[in-house]
Amino acid sequence: MTSWIRWRAKAVPSCLLTALAGCTVLASCSPPVLTRDGKLVFAEGGARGASVLTANGVEFLDTTETPAPILRRSADEPWQPATGFLLPRSGVWRATSRPVAMSGPGVAMVLRTSDHLVPSWGGEILMRIDTFVPTKAFPEVATRPPRFLAVVIDGRSPNTTALAEVALDNLGHQDRVMIIDTTPVRIVLPALPGSHRTLLGAATERVVSRGWQSSASFVQSSGKPAPRGSRAPARDLAKALSLARAQLRQGAGAPQAHLERQILLLTDGADTSRVPSSVEREVESLRAADIRLITVGVQDQQDPLALQSLGDEVYAGGSFEDREEALAEAIPPPGEVVLKDVELTLSSAPAPLRVLEMSGGANALSPEVDRIFFGELYAGEARTEVARLVVPVWVPGEPLEIRVTATYRDVATGEQRTSHSTVHCRYSADVERIANARHGDVIAYASALAMVRRLHRAFLGSRVDQVGGLRPLVTWQANTLASLAKTQRDPAIGAQAEILRALLDSIEE
Repeated sequence: MTSWIRWRAKAVPSCLLTALAGCTVLASCSPPVLTRDGKLVFAEGGARGASVLTANGVEFLDTTETPAPILRRSADEPWQPATGFLLPRSGVWRATSRPVAMSGPGVAMVLRTSDHLVPSWGGEILMRIDTFVPTKAFPEVATRPPRFLAVVIDGRSPNTTALAEVALDNLGHQDRVMIIDTTPVRIVLPALPGSHRTLLGAATERVVSRGWQSSASFVQSSGKPAPRGSRAPARDLAKALSLARAQLRQGAGAPQAHLERQILLLTDGADTSRVPSSVEREVESLRAADIRLITVGVQDQQDPLALQSLGDEVYAGGSFEDREEALAEAIPPPGEVVLKDVELTLSSAPAPLRVLEMSGGANALSPEVDRIFFGELYAGEARTEVARLVVPVWVPGEPLEIRVTATYRDVATGEQRTSHSTVHCRYSADVERIANARHGDVIAYASALAMVRRLHRAFLGSRVDQVGGLRPLVTWQANTLASLAKTQRDPAIGAQAEILRALLDSIEE
């Protein structure tokens, strides 16, 4: 008799009690369900185990039966985990990661994993990698002051994401950046350190590529009449600039001394012809607040005169390369390139693990180690990436050691340098212990990347759309992280919840 209990709930029975983050999980009479609004509903009694998110919905995995690994007969067969994504049976994240530091001359890294108990039947874990190049390590290199940047997306164009990436790639760990949309006016992502450029860039790409459906596009895509009374969301450039000004003046906790406040407006120019007076008034308010406005026309062959009301720094017309170059000069990197050929190698004992996917950068496989390439790094640069790792099958109770080695070359001296560190995990066959010990902070950050179509296969593989997307899982995580932040009095965890909620408000499935 199998220990898997499968179901597909369309409605929550009256006998079920909902487990929200921060609430006590009570018993009921049916298996657990993860609803669209991020509520996890659990069953009464039953054996020990964990909840599993699969393409069939939420399932219950009993701890008495160990999942069998799915063996690949050749390297051409796709990787397939033995179980779906594990969730705590209690419905609440209770553990956070313990950072493992790794440093060498001129660079520092912090490693965090989603699990310290790994399944003995093999499976996936996530590793968050934070890389910093401190400016103090290169006193001879000139650096610019930190800046607080608001990127305002005004209109949809194939060039918008590429131009935003130019600015995001030049941000350092002391910079702060937020993303604001004009259609409708909303904060896509709150102020984040510049190290989160992969998340920021992917969120921009997602908003630009998806957009909002008008009534006409709804009819075209669905074949059905548009909902009665529906209309495209209002587009308001003046209101978006006002929101950006208010956010920049608050500073979002950034140091006030020597902080440059900037707005990067990426516009197709459509709204400026309709309400020029309101936009001009807001531009004057930005000048009075000493906030620098940089306007870039995203359309090819765009008339610069049509954007002349948008401040003193307007880049439009000409070639796309001309606008890229002008933007790179307006928002330069934090410093010069000081490290090159930056590479991480990952190996493990007692058997080799594999890097399945990276949120950013490039990776390559070899028989004994896997490599992650970061290339060149500026003085003051920082980046945060997440890797999906496949851990090998092994014996419960035995240790798993993940060794991470960084190699890089100092540009000034040409010297090759190395640093390394080891992340210690342990194998377990107890699915309930594994699920309860998972690190909510790392998983939440990976979920944010998954919302913008990075690493989304980590949760449901290629079948993510069969359960209505990631929204239920991300909503549940936002709820439980907010509760965990209050319990542990940890503002960093609270910030993770804020990121997830902002993405839920701005990203359409």
